[in-house]
Amino acid sequence: MLLRAASIGLLVCRLLGAQSMSSSASDQANPAAAAPEAPPIVSCPAGGPLGAVDLRVRSPNGGDQPLPFRTINHLSEGDTLVYAPILRGKEKRPGEIALVLVPAKRERGQDLLEVTDPKPADKPQVWKMTETVSLAAFVYGPQGLSRKKVRSFLSQDEVLMAQLADYADKTAQAEALVAALSNSESSSASVNAALTGFASQYGFAVQIDRNAPPAVQAQTLFATMNPQLATYNPLASSTAARAGQTASLATTAAALFFGSPVGLAAGGTAMLLDLRSIAFPDTEFRASFAQPLPQSGVNLCGQQAPTPPHTRVAYLWASRIPNAPTPAIRIADADFIPLTQKSPVPVDVPEPEWKYLQRARNWTLVNDKQQKTPVTVLKLGNQRALEVDLTKANLAPGDYHLTGYWDWTPFEAAGEVHVLTLEDFKSAKLEPASQDQLLAKAGKIPVTLAGSDFEFTTKVELRKLGDEFATAEPVRFLLPKGLREGPQEHMDVQIDTHDLDPGEYQLLISQQDGKSHPVDFKVLRNPPKFDNLPILANQGVATQHYVLKGERLALLARLEAPGAILDLGPPAAGESERNITVQLRSSPQPGTALPIKAYLEDRSEPLTFPDALQITGPLPVIASSKLSLPTGMVIAIQPDEFPAGYTLTAMLDVKNIERKSVLRLACADDVGQAASLHVGEQTGASNLQQLSQDQLFLAFDTGALPAGCSLEGVIDNGRDGTSQPFTLANIIRVPQIDSFTLTGDSAPSTVTGDAAPSGSHAYLLTGQNLEMIEKVGWDQTNGVEIGGLPTPLPGPGQKQCLSLRLPDPPNAQAVLYVWLRGDKQGRVTTVKAPPLPAPATPPASNAPPSTNNPPVVKSPPGSRVG
Repeated sequence: MLLRAASIGLLVCRLLGAQSMSSSASDQANPAAAAPEAPPIVSCPAGGPLGAVDLRVRSPNGGDQPLPFRTINHLSEGDTLVYAPILRGKEKRPGEIALVLVPAKRERGQDLLEVTDPKPADKPQVWKMTETVSLAAFVYGPQGLSRKKVRSFLSQDEVLMAQLADYADKTAQAEALVAALSNSESSSASVNAALTGFASQYGFAVQIDRNAPPAVQAQTLFATMNPQLATYNPLASSTAARAGQTASLATTAAALFFGSPVGLAAGGTAMLLDLRSIAFPDTEFRASFAQPLPQSGVNLCGQQAPTPPHTRVAYLWASRIPNAPTPAIRIADADFIPLTQKSPVPVDVPEPEWKYLQRARNWTLVNDKQQKTPVTVLKLGNQRALEVDLTKANLAPGDYHLTGYWDWTPFEAAGEVHVLTLEDFKSAKLEPASQDQLLAKAGKIPVTLAGSDFEFTTKVELRKLGDEFATAEPVRFLLPKGLREGPQEHMDVQIDTHDLDPGEYQLLISQQDGKSHPVDFKVLRNPPKFDNLPILANQGVATQHYVLKGERLALLARLEAPGAILDLGPPAAGESERNITVQLRSSPQPGTALPIKAYLEDRSEPLTFPDALQITGPLPVIASSKLSLPTGMVIAIQPDEFPAGYTLTAMLDVKNIERKSVLRLACADDVGQAASLHVGEQTGASNLQQLSQDQLFLAFDTGALPAGCSLEGVIDNGRDGTSQPFTLANIIRVPQIDSFTLTGDSAPSTVTGDAAPSGSHAYLLTGQNLEMIEKVGWDQTNGVEIGGLPTPLPGPGQKQCLSLRLPDPPNAQAVLYVWLRGDKQGRVTTVKAPPLPAPATPPASNAPPSTNNPPVVKSPPGSRVG
């Protein structure tokens, strides 16, 4: 916006410089402006510099304080415009200047425009206003001007007046955009506002993401306004060259204003084309805009393309003079801003003060001691907000009033601006209840962060710890009040755990300074699952044992129940079992049901299981069991299985057993032979001993049980009743593997009939019960199906063999996997792959081998199991 004001200033300066409303000698000399300071070297983003000037306005109401013209809101009767060229070294300012003024009010019969006589551009000038001006245009001719031509050029046409006003607005928007893009310290919000204003001035509705980097915002605008710039990359010089510009955003904006070959053919350019159509043939008018210099100076930029023969160039610069009243500003909500940052403060301002609010000057923040601190304030037109820049302000946290000047008139915004420091989030953490809810693979979970002031949060990201390839992903968050609307001690965040594994993570919280602050948390495993609740405790027994079964039982930290002490043993492998010792502090009546609270790792609140501890009466109960599998098994056995033909050994947790109790064993489907074992009885096929008041030791020969038997046990107390059936194990017939050898036979398998493919060998498996094997392989997922039955071997017993063909093992240490009939996955065995034969040595002579006598490969010795 400063560029826009600067353009206005320079335009009016030169136009007014040409006007001579007083012919006195004092009008021809301006001692106050005779020796302006030489400006720094300024390069225009597009076109070339036409010259720098110093332009100020004096007012009877302003005392001895002249103001830069670029911030002037009123140019009224009695005001004085002071103009002087700013020259560097021996620079000469050729040509003439003329000023075109549009009165704010026109009497009947009065000209629409007032055009001054052309004056030398290299001399200071002073003009005193005789009426209020609403628009000023500055015409500069480096080769001189003709007042007659200027007046003819700017004919008394209402349509042309509207075009001139539109051109002034476009000039201001272009200057503001060039200023924002040229300043490396411009915030994303200020660039977004300038881009939006530039687009709206040319009639384009562009959706620009104000959170995107400024270069991306500018590229979106330029590509929308001109499809030829859709591939424009501000950082790639080759693309910029194709667009006919240098690799500069400001250059593109300025070129669009000028109407370059790849720019716009609209707006100000269209107006200039209309003016050319009525100008004298030997004068070409071109657009120009201004760049602000220190203090009140401006640098004028214009196109300097080659001029046709016998043609003079004149540069036109126009600006509105709003003559708007002192703005009545009311600060709206979101009036909390952080120190050292640029922050938007929403305001309510009536029109037309809002339209020209960028011309307010000398902004300050005033504390309760009336101490003033200068600050830079920029209007964000697309947000209806003022950007307050505290990056260089020496302020302490507190409440302030925002003040400024409208020309020479001071004003104060209604309301306060609250300045606070940014948080470091060192004390921020997830609320305990939120942490407990974060379960892996559970989906979208809302959680609450607390412990800090989150009011300035602009972004939250999630990152997994311990993963060097993990990238931070944005997550949605919600402030209870809103951004910059006052202290907010908690913040809601939505975390999607659908694809998250259990482990340690961080939330990265960013504020306006762009720095991220980590808050650690955990994504938890799912809670334990219990398969055999309730826990049964016998009335009157002080200490009792129970085997808790389920999933993820290692997560249990402790269990609590009223009137009882529950001691947890270490979890078993696979976390599916856990021993519990129950001590009752009293003797509750049979049938009493008590709740259990389960305290878990990394959780603040326990899980409550109602009626999870039940007191039983004299009815005998088999509460749980623990099997002991035979050692030396060649083929792996599942936890709920037991191989037929072996002696089943188990520890039984029982309730209400007596000396006369009998354990009855039978298959669930009543097949096979049932057995009845008395407590303390030992035979050649069974043994049942009482180890404690609620523990029995069982040894039972399963040789008489059929494969597929689901062995159940029942405690029978005679007249006191019997227990419910309890499944001890599923009896399965497990093959016995005696040997696994490499036969060296290259013929097709006698079992499957397969040919001998490359990279495979024939093997021979010997043992018993081999008909139970359905597939074999080298891992638990890829098995080769057995296509036939085993072959019996001569001799005593029921020895069998299976010939099969397998692909070569993946390594020398590979072990065999077998699938019993009905298995979904292979079972690991202790059988190792036999060594493969060495490759055949080629014949020493060059003669081809005889096809009638192929070489014989001797089979290596077989691999015996065990």
